[in-house]
Amino acid sequence: MELTEIDNDDLEAFLVESNEGLSQIERDIIELEKNSVNREALDRIYRSLHTLKGNCGFLPFPKLESLAHAGESLISCLRDRFTQSLESQELNLGKSDRQFTVTPQIISTLLQTVDSIRQLLSQITTTKSEGNDDYSTLIRALAELAETQQVVTVSSLSPALQPSELAETTITGAESAHIRVNVSLLDQMMNLVGELVLTRNQMMGFADKYQDGSFAAIYQHLNLITAQLQTGVMKTRLQPISTIWQKFPRVIRDLAIAHGKQVAVEIQGADTEVDKSIIEAIKDPLTHLVRNCIDHGIESPTERTTVGKPITGKLFLKAFYENSKVNIEIGDDGRGLSITQLKRRAQQLSFVSSAQAEIMNDADAINLIFLPGFSTSEQVTNLSGRGVGMDIVKSNIDKINGSIEIDSQPGKGTRFKLKIPLTLTIIPALIIRSNGDRYAIPQASLQELVRLEPEQALQQIEIFYDVPVYHLRGHLIPLVYLNQVLHPSNSPHSAPIEPSPLNLIVIQADNYQFGLVVDAVEDIQDIVVKPLGKQLKALSLFTGATIMGDGQVALIIDAANLATQVKLHEKQQLLSSITGTTISPELEERQLILLFQGTPGAPMGIPVAIAFRLEEIKRAAVEKVGNQAVVRSSGRILPLIDLKNIFPSDQPTPSHETETLQLVIVSPNPELSVGLVVERIVDIVEEPLTIKGIPSRPGVLCCAVIQGQITEILDVEAVIKMANPYLWQLTQ
Repeated sequence: MELTEIDNDDLEAFLVESNEGLSQIERDIIELEKNSVNREALDRIYRSLHTLKGNCGFLPFPKLESLAHAGESLISCLRDRFTQSLESQELNLGKSDRQFTVTPQIISTLLQTVDSIRQLLSQITTTKSEGNDDYSTLIRALAELAETQQVVTVSSLSPALQPSELAETTITGAESAHIRVNVSLLDQMMNLVGELVLTRNQMMGFADKYQDGSFAAIYQHLNLITAQLQTGVMKTRLQPISTIWQKFPRVIRDLAIAHGKQVAVEIQGADTEVDKSIIEAIKDPLTHLVRNCIDHGIESPTERTTVGKPITGKLFLKAFYENSKVNIEIGDDGRGLSITQLKRRAQQLSFVSSAQAEIMNDADAINLIFLPGFSTSEQVTNLSGRGVGMDIVKSNIDKINGSIEIDSQPGKGTRFKLKIPLTLTIIPALIIRSNGDRYAIPQASLQELVRLEPEQALQQIEIFYDVPVYHLRGHLIPLVYLNQVLHPSNSPHSAPIEPSPLNLIVIQADNYQFGLVVDAVEDIQDIVVKPLGKQLKALSLFTGATIMGDGQVALIIDAANLATQVKLHEKQQLLSSITGTTISPELEERQLILLFQGTPGAPMGIPVAIAFRLEEIKRAAVEKVGNQAVVRSSGRILPLIDLKNIFPSDQPTPSHETETLQLVIVSPNPELSVGLVVERIVDIVEEPLTIKGIPSRPGVLCCAVIQGQITEILDVEAVIKMANPYLWQLTQ
C-alpha cells in the first residue's frame, strides 16, 4: 500500500495514538527502573508495543514495525522471566539464579528504543515517510538482550489465570467513556462562547437601561445559560498538569546520570487541571526550572555526604488551586542560593553598584537572577547555570498574567513558586477610564483600590526627586499617572498634586508594588480577551483588547510591561537610597487583613487574598432560588450568605433595614464564588496576625489581636458549609 492511498484522518489517528502510547511506555520504563517487580508495567509496555506493531501492519512503515517488534520480543522475554521467578519461589528453588531484575543496560536500551520510535513518528509527521536512518544496530541490541533473558519454564499457569492474557483483553468502562476531539474545534467553540459572552454583556446594558420586567427575565435566563455553557466549554479545554509532569521522570533520570547525581521525585497535585493554552505556555519554563534544580541545586553524592545529607537529593513538584489561580511549586533540597554570591556577581556584571548591593535586601538580591544575561556560573554549560534563561522563564510567565517568586535557604534548598490563571480567554478585569477612554486591567494584577479625598491626597502624597509617592499604611509606593503614560505630550514632567479626589489602583507586578492613578473606576466584569492586530503588536503596554457591552473596544493593560515602561525599578532603587528601606510588599510575618463587622458589635476579618472583591448592592436586587438568596453580579448569579444568620448577636439589631447591602465576595476555589453580607466594611490593614486564642465558635478560624482589638478571623469554607453544604459539594 502506498502512503498516498492512506486517508489523512487515519494517519493522524495513528500518530496521535502512537505518541500517546509512547509516552506511557516511557513512564513505565522509568517505573521498572525504580522497581523491577512490576508486572503491571511490563504488561502495559508489551500491550502498547504490540498495538504499535499491529497498526504498522496496515501502514507502509517497515522500520517502525521492526523496531516495535524487537522491543516487544524483549519485553515478552522479561515477562516470562518474571513469571518463572515467581514459580521458582513457590517451588522453593531459591533465588540465587532465579531473582528477577531489570538491568540498567536493558533500561537504557529500551529508552533508546523509545527515542528512536519518537524520531520515526516525528519524521512521519513531517514528511509522511520513515526517512533514511538505519536502526539495525539497535534492533540487534534488543535481540541480543532478549536472548539473555530466555528461560526454561518450570511450570505453566492455567489459561484462566494467565495475567498477561487478562491484561491484554480487559477493556475498562473509562476507556469507552472518552472520545478524541480536535483541538481546533474546541478553540472554535471557545471563540463562539466568547462572542456569546459579549452579546450577554450588551443585553445586560439594555436590561439596566430600559428596566423592562419581561426583557429582564429573558436576559436572566440567557445569563444563566451563557454562564453554564462558558463553564462547560472551559472544562473541555482543561488538562491535568500531569500532561507536562509525566515527561519529567525521564528528563530527571537522564540529567542525574549525566551529572553523577541521585535524584528522587516527589509529586503532589498531578491531577490539577489547567486550560490547554496555559499548559502550552508553561511547558518550557517548568522544564527549565527542573533542569536548573538538578544542574545547580542538588549537590553531588559526595558533597551531600560531607554536609550530612542523604546521598539522594529530592525534587519537589506540587500543584494546587488557591484563590481562583493555580499554584505550581518546583523545588529541591540542595545547596540553595547564596545572597553574597548573587550580589558579588551582579556587581561583576555591572547590574548594580556596590552601594546598591550594600542596601539590597535578600528578596531583591534573589530577584536579580531574573535580569537578562545574569548568571552565577562563570562558565556556561549545556544545561546553563541557575540564572541563565531565567529572564525568559519570567517573561513567559508574565505573558499569561502569572507571577513567579523564589524562596531559597542556604544549605536547605530552593523553591520556585508560580501563580498562573486557569484560562486566558475569559478573565475578570477592572474597567477604568483615563482621558475619556476605557481600559481593562486583569484582576490578577490588582491588590486594592484607594480613593483619596483632596485633603488626604495633599497629606499622603509627596514628591521625592520628581517621583510622586503615596504613604500606604506606613510604606511608600511610587505613583504612576496613566494619563501621562498614554499622553506624555499633554502632561507636565511631574504630576501636580491638585485639590481633587484621586482614584488609585494598587498594582503588583514584577515583584514591585505601585499605585496607578486613573480618572475613574467603573466595575469588575468578565471580559473576552482578543489578540491585538499586527499593527499594534509593537505596543507592549497592552496585552490584548476586549469589546465592551456598548460595542466599543477597550485595550487591556499589561501591568508588568507598564512597570518596565515607567522604569519602576529605577524609581524603587532611588526611593531605597533615600529612605534606606525597600518598598517590597513581601513583609515577613505580615498579612493584609480585610476588617468588617459581620453582625453588630462583632469585629471580624479575612485575609485579603481570600477576598475576590467588595460590592454594594440594592437590597431590592436580592432574589430567592429555592431557599438560597442570590443576586446578579458581573454577569453571574452569585449566592449570598448573610453573616447575621451564621453568627447570631446579642446586640440589638437596627429597627429599619438599609436600602443597600455591603458584600465581601470570596472565591475559595475556582468553581465557587459567594457573597458574604456584612454589617459594615471597616478597613484593610497590614500587620502581624498575632494569634491570641482558639476559635471562639463554629465558622471562626482563630481569634487575633488587630489594632488592639480582638477580632474573629473567619473560616470561609466552614461558613459556606454551615450556610448551604450543597454549594460546597457542587465544587468538589
